[in-house]
Amino acid sequence: MLANVIETDAPAYEVGQDVQVRVPAYPDRVFRGYVTRVGSTIDPNTHRQLVRSEIEDPEHLLRSGMFASFVIRVGDPVRSLAVTDAGVVREGDGTMTVWVSNDNRRFTRRSVKIGLQQDGWTQILEGLQPNETAVMDGAVFLSNKLALGEAS
Repeated sequence: MLANVIETDAPAYEVGQDVQVRVPAYPDRVFRGYVTRVGSTIDPNTHRQLVRSEIEDPEHLLRSGMFASFVIRVGDPVRSLAVTDAGVVREGDGTMTVWVSNDNRRFTRRSVKIGLQQDGWTQILEGLQPNETAVMDGAVFLSNKLALGEAS
């Protein structure tokens, strides 16, 4: 399998990592393999890096040119806080914020450090505690109200 992975993820890939592949032709099958080569350059047009993997296919079901989705395991799973993408706001100065409420009526803007973004969720590495309630949808509207001087 040849995969073009985004530039920002390039440091995470190494030869030997486990790969899981799914193809639309066999939606209920997971094909397994491992990374055999990591490209040494980033394509200047697409900002992607080539990662080559060898996939086990003892029944010879896979064909050259098939579209595939894949997961490359880059480390052990970790538990962390996350909010929906719509709950995180990139402010004008580049900082990332979320809105927190203790009573669902008053909101406080909180600067956060984000991590991975996947499947509509953004990992929060710093700035939010497990017991806090964060806005999950429409946080940008609260930030806009604050910018207009309509919120505190």
